[in-house]
Amino acid sequence: MERTERLRRRRSLDFFMGFAFAALGVFVALEGVKALGDEYLKTVPTVTNPGVTTLVIGSLLALSGLSIGVIGLLGSGKPFAVAAEAIPEVMRTKGFRKGLVVIAEIAVYFFVLWNNAPFVVSTPIFLVGMMLTFKAGSWWKILIIAAVTTALTYYIFAMLAVVPLPSEFIWERLARAGK
Repeated sequence: MERTERLRRRRSLDFFMGFAFAALGVFVALEGVKALGDEYLKTVPTVTNPGVTTLVIGSLLALSGLSIGVIGLLGSGKPFAVAAEAIPEVMRTKGFRKGLVVIAEIAVYFFVLWNNAPFVVSTPIFLVGMMLTFKAGSWWKILIIAAVTTALTYYIFAMLAVVPLPSEFIWERLARAGK
């Protein structure tokens, strides 16, 4: 009986995650369609237009998510009832609280640090915070990993792939705009 209940709970989670991924896939596919019609990309042949790849990946994600969601619905029977029963229990777990901390760290990185500090400042702060949250090792190992990861990522994206990464603090941008 215990095994059947655990399986129903997992299938309920499959239902919610499947439809969340399906919604994300639809969003990505629509962004691909938007890119296909973008004025800036009009001269790019359709085969090499990034919108095609985005459309295909988004569509596959939507289809996969929909499949998982339907399997979850069939397997759990009543996903909303199962969720209503499980949510209070899950919210009391240490893993849930740690998940909230991780979401907060990601939000701070992308919504606060990303455009307001240079990549080489914001990324090590984020990495150190994440590794401390997950107790990834001693402090000196965490600092080394954060520094090496940031340097490699910067080199690969900014130097080799020529992807523009944030390079100044917000007050530098504001000072330049005020002149």
